[in-house]
Order: sequence, then C-alpha cells, then structure tokens
Amino acid sequence: MLLKDTTSTVRPSAVLMDENEDGSKTVRIAGNVTESQEGEQTVYTYDEVLFTLEPGRTETVEDIEAELSDWWEYGSQPEEPLPTLEERVAAIEDFIISGGEI
Repeated sequence: MLLKDTTSTVRPSAVLMDENEDGSKTVRIAGNVTESQEGEQTVYTYDEVLFTLEPGRTETVEDIEAELSDWWEYGSQPEEPLPTLEERVAAIEDFIISGGEI
C-alpha cells in the first residue's frame, strides 16, 4: 500500500519492521523525505509503502535496505481485493462441474 504525504515531527527510518503475534512481519519503507519548519517545529513529509510478509519469511531490515527500490516497487502495488461471495460461489460451481479437477 502506497501512502503519500505522510507527516511527522520525527525523521522516519528508511525501513521499519515489526513482527506480529502470528509470525508475519509488517514492513514500512519511507522515501522522498523532505524537511520543513512550521514555527519552531521541524516537520518531515514523506511517502511510504506498507506491506506484510507472511509467517516464515526470513528477510531482515538489512535485506530490505540492500534492495530498497525493488521492495518499494513491491509495496507500491495496489492490493488485490478479496473475491466477492458471488465470485467464490462461481469458483466452487466451476470446480464441481469440471469434475473436481483444477
């Protein structure tokens, strides 16, 4: 997921990774960071991508930093919506009609 024009009073890290209870990892990558002053406050504006790595993936922050542009592109892809109930039923019907062969 690509998030544009995120703002913070704290300079963002290039890559942040948090491990979730289910073993998956949430990754945030910040890019296009600009710094500005609003009164006496320093404000950082940046784009970021947010994505989840499935449980069992072994990538580290260092691995992602080493191939940052590839991971940025990966995280920028639009998320595919889950199939609707009608699409799921149609897939089951097609499976049954075809004799259970994929």
